[in-house]
Amino acid sequence: MPASVTSHLSTTTNKPPMIQNWFGCSGLALFLYTVFCVALTTAAYLRPLPTFDRYLYAGAIASLRYSDPATIHDIARAEFDAQPSPFQFESVASEPYFADVHENFDHFVQQLGFYRVKLGYVAAGYALWRAGLPILVGLRLISAFCFLIVAFLVLAWTRDVILSSLLLLTPSVLTMGRMVTVDPLSTTVVLFALFAFAKQKDVLAAILLVASVLLRFDNLLLVIIMLAWIVWQKHFSLSLGVLFGALALGCVAFTSHFSSYYGWRVLMQHSFIKPEIEPIKHPVSITFAGYLHAVTELRVIPYTYMTIWLFIAVAAWRRLPPKSASRDLLLLAGVCTLARLVIYPNVEDRYFWWAYLLAGIALIQSAHAPILESEEEARCHGV
Repeated sequence: MPASVTSHLSTTTNKPPMIQNWFGCSGLALFLYTVFCVALTTAAYLRPLPTFDRYLYAGAIASLRYSDPATIHDIARAEFDAQPSPFQFESVASEPYFADVHENFDHFVQQLGFYRVKLGYVAAGYALWRAGLPILVGLRLISAFCFLIVAFLVLAWTRDVILSSLLLLTPSVLTMGRMVTVDPLSTTVVLFALFAFAKQKDVLAAILLVASVLLRFDNLLLVIIMLAWIVWQKHFSLSLGVLFGALALGCVAFTSHFSSYYGWRVLMQHSFIKPEIEPIKHPVSITFAGYLHAVTELRVIPYTYMTIWLFIAVAAWRRLPPKSASRDLLLLAGVCTLARLVIYPNVEDRYFWWAYLLAGIALIQSAHAPILESEEEARCHGV
């Protein structure tokens, strides 16, 4: 047999299976991990968290098809009240504001501008509704499916089945599939963008980041920070960075116009000072004193999961090789998190899931730091 044929057969025989290339584990390990993740996803779908936001998201989706306030209100109430016990209205809405929005269709419809602004999420829910699914069933499926996607993305990034499973079981991450809001979908798109950046797919990362702005306006902060970093590192040209930045700003402008967004000051007043019952007819903007009051709420940070994840991020950053992409991403995530807290001082975990997951992934990678450093050195020498 010719030597070239023998060499080719040897190379083919020694080549690891495709699954191992993608996830760095055996077929059996991947099967067990899949069973584990599907079980968590199923449990998340069957036991959604009793958030009041789902009621208003249902109305935002219905408003894409109907314009009559009473009709939109009736559809949203029917969806909300059909949720399984113990997630009925009474368990999540005991305050006067919620009771009023639940009963008054005019006040209810005026709240929808705060939710239609998550245009990508509302459009996805609308597509599932038009396909025949009840609105909130579709939204629960989106959240659960996003958790499953993130689970496999974490494994592809860390290549460690055991530690990836433990990361998914942390309280901050485990609730992701149960939260019927835009945040699971936003987290999934942002994490994919960061993964693409780590794999040196900068254009794909920029495209995904721009798309994430259609889900949450505050993702614009991450877009600007990431684009500035990519251009500064000369991964692509300044003109291309400006183009992607302009596209992101265009997405913000389009979504604001389409959703009749009330603006940052009204949102801040609504979120931190007093819920706005009639933001269309009688909008109230937050004052500087009101903003300072909102910022003082950040004093609870030491008692939240954010502090734990901050320590995890610092520990991972210290252990990772100097040229590790995850090390750079941790710094950028820290800048973005700080900027977001200044602009919108809310410490709910759902706004920072992507940063928590990044910190966890980086910590797992730091456990394999010698391997990562060897791979980086080999890449530098062209091996």
